[in-house]
Amino acid sequence: MIFIKRSTLVFLLLSLCGLAQGAAIEFGATTYSSNEITTPVTITVKRTGVTTAGASVLVSVTGGTATATSDYTFTPVTLTWAANDANPKTVSVVIVDDRLVEGTETVTLGLSAVTGDTIGADASTTLSILDYEQGTLQFSSATFSVAENGGTASLTVSRTNGSDGAVTIAYASVNGTAAAPAFFTAVAAGSVLSFADGDTTKTISIPIIDNSVGQANKTFTVNLSTITGGALLGTIASTTVTIVNDDEDFTSGLTKITPVVANITQGEVISLGQNSPFNATNTLLATINRIPELTITSLVATQSGTTGVIEIPVGEVSYHLLPYSAGQASTSTGAIFLNQDQSGRMITDEGLQINFQPAMANTAVLQAALTQLSLPKMTITSNGNLTVQRNQGAPVFDLDSTGKLVINNAFYDRYNLRPSITSSLITDATAGVYLHPHPNAALPDEVYMQVIYPSGTTLRQQLFTTAPVIGSEYINGLLAIAGVSNVRFEALGISAFDFNNRTLRMYADFIVRRVDPKTYSGASPATGLFGAGDLNGDGTEDFRMVYSNGDEQYFYLLP
Repeated sequence: MIFIKRSTLVFLLLSLCGLAQGAAIEFGATTYSSNEITTPVTITVKRTGVTTAGASVLVSVTGGTATATSDYTFTPVTLTWAANDANPKTVSVVIVDDRLVEGTETVTLGLSAVTGDTIGADASTTLSILDYEQGTLQFSSATFSVAENGGTASLTVSRTNGSDGAVTIAYASVNGTAAAPAFFTAVAAGSVLSFADGDTTKTISIPIIDNSVGQANKTFTVNLSTITGGALLGTIASTTVTIVNDDEDFTSGLTKITPVVANITQGEVISLGQNSPFNATNTLLATINRIPELTITSLVATQSGTTGVIEIPVGEVSYHLLPYSAGQASTSTGAIFLNQDQSGRMITDEGLQINFQPAMANTAVLQAALTQLSLPKMTITSNGNLTVQRNQGAPVFDLDSTGKLVINNAFYDRYNLRPSITSSLITDATAGVYLHPHPNAALPDEVYMQVIYPSGTTLRQQLFTTAPVIGSEYINGLLAIAGVSNVRFEALGISAFDFNNRTLRMYADFIVRRVDPKTYSGASPATGLFGAGDLNGDGTEDFRMVYSNGDEQYFYLLP
């Protein structure tokens, strides 16, 4: 039999009671979760059971997929409880918003080095750091383009590398070669584009003005600026918008010269002294003088500020041009092209096409001769021809079928002449106007005109011949005849064309008439080239050409 002292028994019972009722330290939860923009995250450590004694525990990181300092920061910390203190303690994990799209990452905390108590069942906890990316805002492209008649420029702003949360970004337009309101509707500073949570693209819409004036492509800029909501500004914070010209004809938007010469009616011609629509540092004349045909041979084109005539001297010959229209060229390769009828086009290295017609080099000598014939008035047409009305006196009146007094249509008959594009030096001559027999034997009654005029201390000559009123319409009229091809202009009013493997030639009549209203039905006459029988009695078919401007002209087929 074993005898135990009473005092010893009491001690043993008290000790067993203390072991059964001691405190346990553990985490308040085994998992925590927070997105990466919420910081810090508070982790709870609780103490349960008998807390009559003091206790402490070390809290430290024991694992996880997150990277210290770049994803979070946490310094190991010892939590301490005094005797009878059962209140929970907390630690803080600071989360770093790293702006990387990387998914959910974890940090595991553990308890160790406990004193006074024991570690409970929940000895570790895992904090899940949820990826939260507001994204990067920028234009989808550094350049956008829109046709002038496109109505609206639509500029895409992209949100990449995340789309969490609502964000906004400010934007505004800045004038360039295209200025508001002439070319587009301005966007005021402080205009705001809003992205809702999850939105990845938004569109800025800017109205474009179609001004119907031919010009070079114009540009303006749109800038992105202040952002709210935590998103970042990307590298493409500015974009250039190009308004692509859709008007082929630039003529209406260019400065004109209005030639003012007594008794001469003439339309406006393009001033070459104005700045190029493509580059304000160049004049149109400067770009013309860069055309290789001129630079290679050191030629210089000049333009009269009074008449608008361009002169290009080439040795003893000078070219005389009137620039009536201009437009967008299909190429920017500088060149000069001359058509069969001596009209043509000059293409500058900036892509502007200037269309020209042959010009009268001197008007005074011809005017003087016409005045002696009581025909002082003349018209220089936009098609490059010179016309002189045969009757410059009072209108001749007739009676129509109803007895109404009307102007005789023959009153509008005109002489139609086309100047050669060149003039040349001439010696042993006298200034004046001379008529010479046509050199083609099939035209014994026809003539051509020579104008000899003073040019400085020398004399020059320019020839005038008959020609179609509108060369392009005459060509199209011939080509509309089955079997006709290869229409070309020859010298002194003669044109040639191929017809069923034969070459035929026609001569343009000297006289141009207004179409007699009695000869057609309906609101307007039918245009084109029509067979007219043998008009001149030489045994061949002749033609009547009706132009879109209401003129008609005969063409005689040469035998």
